[in-house]
Amino acid sequence: MLTGDWTSTFQQYHPGVTTMWLSGIGLKAFASLRDLSSDQLLGLEPTQPGIITEAVVAGVMPLALAIALCITLCYVLLRRLMDSQVPFVAACLLALDPLYIAYSQVLHVDALLATFMLVSVLFLLNYLHQGKGSDIVLSGVFGGLALLTKTPSLFLVPYTGLAVGGYRLVVHRSGVPIHKGWPRWAGWLWAMGRTVMIWALVATGVSVILWPTMWVQPIEVLRRIGQRIVFHVETPHRNPVFFNGQITLDDAGPLFYLAVIGWKTTLVTLPMTFAGVLSGIQHLGQRKWKLVTWLLVAYVVLFTTQMCLAARKEIAYLLPTFPALDILAAFGLVWTAEAVARARWWRGLRWLPSVIIGAALVLQAGLVLPRHPYYGTLHNRLLGGSRVAQHILPLQDQGEGLDLAAQYLNTLPHAQRATAGLHQRSAAMFRRNFIGLTTNMDDPQVDYRIYYVNQVMRRLEIDTWGALWKADRQADPLWTVAFGSVTYVWIYGVPPAELAPGGSEWAVNRQLGEHIRLERVRLSTDKLVPGNTLTIVLYWRSDGMVESSYKVFCHLMTEDGRLVAQRDGIPLAGVRPTSTWRADEWIEDSYEILLGADLPPGEYKLSVGMYDGDSMKRVPVHDADGNRVPDDHIVLRQVTIEPAPDL
Repeated sequence: MLTGDWTSTFQQYHPGVTTMWLSGIGLKAFASLRDLSSDQLLGLEPTQPGIITEAVVAGVMPLALAIALCITLCYVLLRRLMDSQVPFVAACLLALDPLYIAYSQVLHVDALLATFMLVSVLFLLNYLHQGKGSDIVLSGVFGGLALLTKTPSLFLVPYTGLAVGGYRLVVHRSGVPIHKGWPRWAGWLWAMGRTVMIWALVATGVSVILWPTMWVQPIEVLRRIGQRIVFHVETPHRNPVFFNGQITLDDAGPLFYLAVIGWKTTLVTLPMTFAGVLSGIQHLGQRKWKLVTWLLVAYVVLFTTQMCLAARKEIAYLLPTFPALDILAAFGLVWTAEAVARARWWRGLRWLPSVIIGAALVLQAGLVLPRHPYYGTLHNRLLGGSRVAQHILPLQDQGEGLDLAAQYLNTLPHAQRATAGLHQRSAAMFRRNFIGLTTNMDDPQVDYRIYYVNQVMRRLEIDTWGALWKADRQADPLWTVAFGSVTYVWIYGVPPAELAPGGSEWAVNRQLGEHIRLERVRLSTDKLVPGNTLTIVLYWRSDGMVESSYKVFCHLMTEDGRLVAQRDGIPLAGVRPTSTWRADEWIEDSYEILLGADLPPGEYKLSVGMYDGDSMKRVPVHDADGNRVPDDHIVLRQVTIEPAPDL
């Protein structure tokens, strides 16, 4: 966008343009405020631990704000349709839908898709009820935003035609003329076609205006999108799908999405959704109630049918049905509360429906909010909860629990030097929280192996870790993460041994530059023989404002300053450059100096310091009194090299 390369704004067939605009602005602002490069923001260059997590938050915030505003708009639109308690209850259930929340806090496209589709449908329903031209235009605007978010929103085109045609047909049968002098069927076709045409033109206009690649190659873009849609309809996912205890690369079948609806709703919304459908039958004389109910039922049924036709099936793909289910559940809850209040035992208690509705909303909140921030781990207790769901649906769709595993490993000794291995499909959540090195789990050098339930259930690339999993399962895990009595993450391994055990340790208190301080040092020994290895453990602390990546040098010198052995490197073997250090963080940094076999016995000086790898200029060193240290190096102490023992 910033370089005017409009063609390259086609990134995916999704197309994800609304996420690009909303999250892109948030990420760009965050990068500017924190002076981060694009490569750092993308994790291609090292940054301070936690920076990527903060960046994701900055990217999600505009999405969350847009979704929150749209939920408020849904309340307003429903309020225009009816005067009952349904709009308020619907807004509450939308805000408390666990699956909807789970995807609303992710920098992705699915929650925006569900949101824009729902708002478009509600504007359409308002148009059908009131006939205001502005409503069909705004329905088209949000339809265009949905089209720019993800291609399943193409469903809105035939749905709009069906909704308009069905409603006009009902009006026609009730005796209301469409156009004077026209045959009724012609008037019906004209009214339906005109409305759908206006909607489609507005949606297309929004899509073109907000997606720069459409300015220069619209036909090519549509061709590529069409090809990918056909591909995904015909081609199953390249990763195995887990359903009903089976793992398959083929289509999981339509029951997969029925199971998603069953287990991803709650013990409040599932039965109330069925009650909402019954309320549509009960309120046959109330056109507004009937209109909204049955068109939402059609929306849920037809969109689910559309997604069942595709070979690729994922939980996230069905998300657009859940906001509609929440509104149906609101209808059902209000209808149920009113029906109970009409019973002869309670007749006359006007406050009773409000109490029933309030209790149901409190129950919904009590089920959902304690799961913060892992809302995707909630499964419907009416169907056995997570205990049963783990045998039916894939769990851990968003890597839930991997951040907790990383935080646990961060508390162990020498975590900054540790290496953790795990399957890379969901490694991002772990990597951006772990202060050590993250690598593949079959790396023989790892200190810890992390397995997660989604990987195990779907047997993702099991050839690379199956034997390791079998061997690790013979022992107790070092730590686990569980949600709803189901284990989501297993950690296997043994914490590393003490660095330089038994060696001497002392305070140093030297300042390097303006932002780094060497607090303490530990040596493996003060006396060595030629051919030995001397381990030096440096304990650094910074204020988190180091912009450059400095190298550390460890020099062993003769009394007259001649260098006889050294070890240079980026802290923690390159894992934690100084530019990634956080404020008041202890950096436990060790180096090993190999002594030459022909090194003469005697007394040697051990010194350390830092320098810029490009200019080779040393970082200024000051003592505790603020005096500049000559040669900008810190002399730690004398080291004795004893004669090699006779063999």
